[in-house]
Amino acid sequence: MGATTQVLADHGRCSLPTKLLGCFLFALFTLTLVYFIFYSPPASFISYTDTFVQLKTHHQTTKNSSLPPPQAWLLCDYSDGKWVWDDSVTGPRYDSENCDMKSTEKCVVNGKPDKGYLHWRWQPAGCNLSALNPAEFLRLVRGKHLAFIGDSTARNQAEALVCFLSSVARPETAHRYEERLGRKFWRWVFPAPHRVNVSTYWSPLLVRAEGHSEDYAMTQQAVVLDALTEPWTADVSATDVVVISAGHWFPRPAMYYEDGEVVGVYSRPDVKKTDIGYLGVYRKVIRRTLEYVDAKSSTGGDKLVVVATIAPAHFDSKYGWNHRDACSRTKPYEEGEAEVATADAELRKVVLEEVATAAAKTTRRRGGVRFEVLDVTKMATMRPDGHPGPYLFAHAYDGRPVPETVGNDCLHWCAPGLVDTFNDILAKMIVTGV
Repeated sequence: MGATTQVLADHGRCSLPTKLLGCFLFALFTLTLVYFIFYSPPASFISYTDTFVQLKTHHQTTKNSSLPPPQAWLLCDYSDGKWVWDDSVTGPRYDSENCDMKSTEKCVVNGKPDKGYLHWRWQPAGCNLSALNPAEFLRLVRGKHLAFIGDSTARNQAEALVCFLSSVARPETAHRYEERLGRKFWRWVFPAPHRVNVSTYWSPLLVRAEGHSEDYAMTQQAVVLDALTEPWTADVSATDVVVISAGHWFPRPAMYYEDGEVVGVYSRPDVKKTDIGYLGVYRKVIRRTLEYVDAKSSTGGDKLVVVATIAPAHFDSKYGWNHRDACSRTKPYEEGEAEVATADAELRKVVLEEVATAAAKTTRRRGGVRFEVLDVTKMATMRPDGHPGPYLFAHAYDGRPVPETVGNDCLHWCAPGLVDTFNDILAKMIVTGV
C-alpha cells in the first residue's frame, strides 16, 4: 500500500470530534512530506494539488459505492483522453542518436521530415499527465530490476525508457543476445548510486513457438500453450517491476499444442483440425503468464506487474504495406475520426478481464504482488503519425524524394515520441505503490 493510501486510511479512522483537528493536521503534514520526497521538482510525476483534487472528487462520487482496491482508484484513468498540441515542446526529450536503441526507431536521426509527432501531448479526460522526470524516476526505482517481456512493443517501450534515463545517467550494457530478427535479450545497468537494471525479453507469444516468430520466411507457426519461455521465466522472481506486452503475434495462422497433443488451429484450412480461433488462446496464455508471475513472486517483496493492451499498427488499407504512403499521415485522429478495431478491442478486453481476476486473487491473499493495466489502445489508435514509416535508416533520403515502393514501419513508434507516454503512465503506477 502506498504512503498516500495509508494516510487516507488513517485519516478515515479519525471520527471523534476531539481528534478531528489533530488527525487533519497529521494527514496534512504527512501528505506534504510525501509531496516533498517524491514530487518536489517542477517536472516531476504529479502535483500535490492535482492529486488532492482528483482524490477528493473521486471519493465524493464513489463514497456510496463498493470501492475497488485503493491503488486502482488512486490513479487517474489515463486510458481516455485526447491528443493536444503542446507549444512548450522545443525539441526531442532525449538524444536518440547517441542512445542504445534499435536504429529504425530513431526518426529524428533518420530524417523524418514532419516533427509534429514530437509535440502532441496526451491529455486524459479527468486529470493531467506530466512527463516522467528521469532523475526522480531513477531515485524512485533505486536498487530495482525492471523487466519488459513480450513482443517488440515491449522492447520499443523499454528502449525509450533507457534512452530518457540515459540523459541523466549513462547505463552499462550487462548482457546482450542479438539475432537476425532483433534483440532477443538485453539488459542495461545503471551503476551506483542507482543500481537499476532494465531488461527486455523477446517472447512474442509468451509461450514457446516455432515457425514465423523465429523465421519470417515461414508463414505459419506452432505454439506450445503449456510451455512458457525462458529466460524470462527464470528471472521473474528477481524482478520488481514487470511490464508484459503481447498481442500482435496471436492473430496469425497457427497450430496449437498442449500436453503434447494438437488442441486446435487458427486459420489453417490445410490442416484437418478444429479452428478454435486465437482469442481463447490469448486469454489462456495471459492467464497462465500472470499465474506464473504471481506464484514466483508471492514469497518475495512488493512487485508491480503491468500488462499493456495492444497498441495497433496503422498500415493504410488504401495502399500496400510497401507503398510510401502506407502511414504518411502527419496528425493524430480527432475524436470520432477513427474507432478501435474490433480485433484490437477484443484483445484489450481479455487483458482487462484477466488482470482484474489476478488482482482480485492477490487482494484476497494480501500478497506483495500488484497487478495493473497499461491501457494504451485508444491513445495509440489515434496516432497514425507516430510511426517511422519509410524513415528506417540514418539520413535515409536527405531531402531526396521517397520512392513509391519502399520498406515501411507502421507498427513501432518513433522515439522520442508517443511511446514515451507509455512510460509517463508507468511512472505514475510505480510511484503509487511506493
